[in-house]
Amino acid sequence: MKLSRLLTPLGLSCPDADPDLTGLTCDSRQVEPGMLFAALPGIHAQGTQFIPEAVRRGAAAVLTSGPAVPGVPTVSVPNPRDTLALLAGEFYGHPDRELAVIAVTGTKGKTTTAHMLRDILTAAGHKTGMMGTLGAFVGRERLEEMGNTTPEPVTLHRLLRRMAGGGCTHVVMEVSSQAMKLGRAAGMAFAAGVFLNLSPDHIGPGEHADFEEYRACKAALFRQCALAAGNADDPSWPCIKEQIPPGVPVFTFGFGGQAALRCAAIAPDPNRPLSTLVSVAGTPQPYQIPMPGRFNGANALAAIALSRAMGVEDGAIREGLAQVSVPGRTQVYPTDNGVAVLIDYAHNGESFRALLSALRPHVAGRILLVFGAGGDRPPMRRRDMGRAAAEGADWAVLTEDNPRGEPVEDICDQIGSELHGKIPYQIIPDRRRAIRWALTQAQPGDLVALLGKGHEEYIETGGVRRPFSERAVLDEYFREYPRGG
Repeated sequence: MKLSRLLTPLGLSCPDADPDLTGLTCDSRQVEPGMLFAALPGIHAQGTQFIPEAVRRGAAAVLTSGPAVPGVPTVSVPNPRDTLALLAGEFYGHPDRELAVIAVTGTKGKTTTAHMLRDILTAAGHKTGMMGTLGAFVGRERLEEMGNTTPEPVTLHRLLRRMAGGGCTHVVMEVSSQAMKLGRAAGMAFAAGVFLNLSPDHIGPGEHADFEEYRACKAALFRQCALAAGNADDPSWPCIKEQIPPGVPVFTFGFGGQAALRCAAIAPDPNRPLSTLVSVAGTPQPYQIPMPGRFNGANALAAIALSRAMGVEDGAIREGLAQVSVPGRTQVYPTDNGVAVLIDYAHNGESFRALLSALRPHVAGRILLVFGAGGDRPPMRRRDMGRAAAEGADWAVLTEDNPRGEPVEDICDQIGSELHGKIPYQIIPDRRRAIRWALTQAQPGDLVALLGKGHEEYIETGGVRRPFSERAVLDEYFREYPRGG
């Protein structure tokens, strides 16, 4: 594609030379002959540093905020990040205009809500793609992993084009505040967007300067949405709502009376272990989700609200929610021996407390935890995990979880110092053995919760990641002991 073909729709003039472009990239290591290299400003390094390498590799043009590069057609603009996103849209033929792209944003719950929406739309008969923390998918088939919750614009539009070409009609995307700040979604047209919540997070060097900037980046997404749904209970919703253009339909959900879609109750399902019933005011039958906890019920409420706003029939909403499963996020492992098993990504004291509080109403017996803590991280984090475990669990097995450069035993001892004299605990450094030992101790009515790894399928030790799958360990164990150990 000619460089001028990309620049003209953006009102940018073409350099004297007008090369044929074979692709776009902002990573000099990925440059191949004929590509445009975008020299983007960075946190730790500036893209302009890598222009010589890109040219050596055969870059046919350079996008930069700096001066012209001798001997190479140069497009100089004030904001190369936004410009790259717009160029990527042009290069891939604006797939976002062919698809109904749905944005999910919020501090917590993006991944779970995105999976819920994906499954609802699939149940409604739409071939649906999804992008987010766990990767890029068509239906439940993973296309590829992604380094960011919301990928860089070239990857983003390439994946959207692939999904459109593969027959998708809808795509659900997790959109982070960092993505909005860095212009990754600049120029995109979203069919709908949903705001979940906002709490102080991602504030500091390399992220957001303060909470106001964080909130403003979240709010900016809704200037690009043709339909919006928001959590009316969240204090930041009025600020978010201000950014929605006039004439765009707005729907609200929540627990308070000001919400158009009001949750009447969230409670454990008495007929299904680790499942939740979400009752909506004015709706005779509750919605069932095979996941425990009020926070999952709140995510389901958001998915119900946006689905209704998009005109999805109630039967499809119920069917999609009833079969949702999010890898590593309160993921229930099916058993038939009366012992419940759960995999979750919780890896700090706050997430431990929230999860254990949510699990307790679902468990008749004991809660047995298998967890560790990351090495080369603040010791206070692991001690807080120990305190949370002592408050909310009945037994703990301490083990490895990305020990990195620290001895596993030292990490476990620090966690154990907060458990000593409060609940029984065992230290088993090998995570596979720890999981199997916990399963042998469990009795009908108990819950074994594997915390910290979640969707990750590796353990990092000494700078090396070795493959490790908790799901595979469970599969192996229950093949050997179909009715438990």
